[in-house]
Amino acid sequence: MFGYIIYEKNAAKRNSSYIQKYKDKFERHGIELRLVYADEIYTGDKPDFAIVRVMAPEITRHLESIGVRCFNNYFVSHIANDKALTYKYVSDNGIEIMDTYYSADISFRFPVVIKPKNSHGGDRVFMINSREELMERLSLYEKDNYVIQAAASDIGKDLRVYVIGNNIVCAMLRQSKTDFRSNFCLGGRASLYTLSQEEKELVERIIGLFDFDFAGIDFVFNEGRIVFNEIEDVVGSRMVYSCTDIDIVEIYTEYIIKEMTK
Repeated sequence: MFGYIIYEKNAAKRNSSYIQKYKDKFERHGIELRLVYADEIYTGDKPDFAIVRVMAPEITRHLESIGVRCFNNYFVSHIANDKALTYKYVSDNGIEIMDTYYSADISFRFPVVIKPKNSHGGDRVFMINSREELMERLSLYEKDNYVIQAAASDIGKDLRVYVIGNNIVCAMLRQSKTDFRSNFCLGGRASLYTLSQEEKELVERIIGLFDFDFAGIDFVFNEGRIVFNEIEDVVGSRMVYSCTDIDIVEIYTEYIIKEMTK
């Protein structure tokens, strides 16, 4: 048995030590894990499984069509990497979200947050305070490739819940004093967070709508409670390793091996 771990070339360079960690974990179990770039998946030997670390549902769909077990699966990748699909899907299933708009040609109250449907890591996410500012920012997006949401009351603070195999691994609180975006990669401070029973039940309701292998479920804080924000299909783990002694790659490796040897 052997597997792929799939990255874009530039991302692979930035994450070389993380990739090596995966390779070492699998090697201890006698399993070869090959780094394959996204544009190379259509050539070479067919793997038994693929850890897909690119935001490209079409890659997962292709691999699944030839019988490769993908972590995460196509449904998760397809929904999670399009914020409009995510918001519609979870809200249709009874999960509260901030007021969300898919067009700028309607009236809404400011401030709002605008972001691309496929944004990641806070890229091109802006807090908007006026109609004039909104019109200026729209030039940065391809036609209709954005969503607009009411801003949460607690700016610069959010929560990420890490999930492996539909089980909660841990929750990390992210806070920033200098940016409304609290992303760890943008300088936000992170700390381990203990979910209340009510918060845990909300997370489990969201988990029940998917079949996650490894994902992050993000929440904002609004009026004293958490509100669903988005799902990270290709979720980063730096803050877990920086702030806890949890070896999340080890947990994920053991999970994948268990799945592949059922």
